[in-house]
Amino acid sequence: MTRWLAHPIAALILAAIGVDVAVEFSTNVSEALGDLGYLLFLVITATVGWLLAWKRPRHPLGWLLLAVPGLFMLEIPSQLLGDALRGTAPVAAAWAYWVTSGWSWVPPVALLFTQIPLRFPDGRLPSPRWRWFSWYTIASIVVASWVISTGAAKVAPGIANPTHLDWTGTERTVLTLFAFGVLLAPSFVGSIASLFVRYRRAGVLARAQLRWVFWGAAIPISLLILGWILPTLLSFFSPFLVATYALIPIAIGVAVMRYGLYGIDRIISRTVSYAIVTIVIVGVYVAIVLGIGVLLPKANSVGVAIATLAAAAVFLPLLRVVQKWVDRRFNRAAYDAQKVVDAFGERLRSGADPHAAGGDLVSAVEQTLQPSAVGIWTRTVSR
Repeated sequence: MTRWLAHPIAALILAAIGVDVAVEFSTNVSEALGDLGYLLFLVITATVGWLLAWKRPRHPLGWLLLAVPGLFMLEIPSQLLGDALRGTAPVAAAWAYWVTSGWSWVPPVALLFTQIPLRFPDGRLPSPRWRWFSWYTIASIVVASWVISTGAAKVAPGIANPTHLDWTGTERTVLTLFAFGVLLAPSFVGSIASLFVRYRRAGVLARAQLRWVFWGAAIPISLLILGWILPTLLSFFSPFLVATYALIPIAIGVAVMRYGLYGIDRIISRTVSYAIVTIVIVGVYVAIVLGIGVLLPKANSVGVAIATLAAAAVFLPLLRVVQKWVDRRFNRAAYDAQKVVDAFGERLRSGADPHAAGGDLVSAVEQTLQPSAVGIWTRTVSR
């Protein structure tokens, strides 16, 4: 019975997202386009959470993933309720608007970075010794949300904040530092650290699951850091960078469902390879364009043409070299398998005994594919 609750919950969340999209596009199209990455992240998180809650109802991660977009989208009915009660019940309207005020992002974001890492991949804490830390993270979310909610004097035009506290500037700064530096930051860092603790103690299966999440988190974090370093370069794509956060729930879904679980090494090696090649190619292109621009100021078109040809000529050879280097470190199984296949082909080319080729073939298949059973079918030609 519990598994069927996932359907109405996911439907309500997706309906709220649809209402949010419709309202934003009807009022401010440019702002709505800027929020597309955020809305895509919510849709994917809700979808993955629905799938896990439906297929693995006893696993808490599906319900936790549903809670993240659910808490974000709680603003929609709260806003509508506040608008409806504003004239007849101002106190109730103030509390409804309060739900949509500046603190509302804290619970879903904190949940994503605390309870979900703590309970990945099996739904349990790393050990009973982590129970106190789990309760600490929950308490930190509640207290930090309350502290942040007391800052604004109004929750809507003409509606006073029911939790507002009239602190001085210094006291407000101390409270903010307490909320972020003492409560939330240690909760985030400790929860992420629990994944590394699990990895050190994990078996082959759990390590493959954890590598998926590490990969899913590494891309948005890397893009975020790159955005800090090169803000002008990524300013055009910044509205959509938050969409890469959806890789985290996708990785969690793959790891829990174990669908294509052991393909992570290949994905990591391809991601790293293309990232390295892209950075090098862009560097070569920019260096040639700038160099020719300095030497021949009036030949900008020539510089662009030469840079394009050079980038195209370097791409495939560089990709092969980088792929081989990366496979040695991130996709060792594929690298070792390729060495076995190459050695088998070399033995055939060097005129090895044909009667021994069958044994060599079986050995190569066992080392590369690791099947549970191997058989060779041969055709007998009668004379």
